[in-house]
Amino acid sequence: MKVYTGENVRNVAVVGHVHAGKTSLVSAMLYTAGATQRLGRVDDGSATTDYDDEEIGRKMSISTGLHAGF
Repeated sequence: MKVYTGENVRNVAVVGHVHAGKTSLVSAMLYTAGATQRLGRVDDGSATTDYDDEEIGRKMSISTGLHAGF
């Protein structure tokens, strides 16, 4: 794993109301940045940050999702 120094680390939070499209936005950003090989979708259960069976079944995030790789 690559080690980053403090001045090269950026933390980003995506905040919004329920069903505002936060997970879809993050999936699109990860795909566009080349951090993932496919564009994940909440509707078909392939969103990168929604990996729990309960989240996939409900088609919504239940807990905070983290992803590194931008």
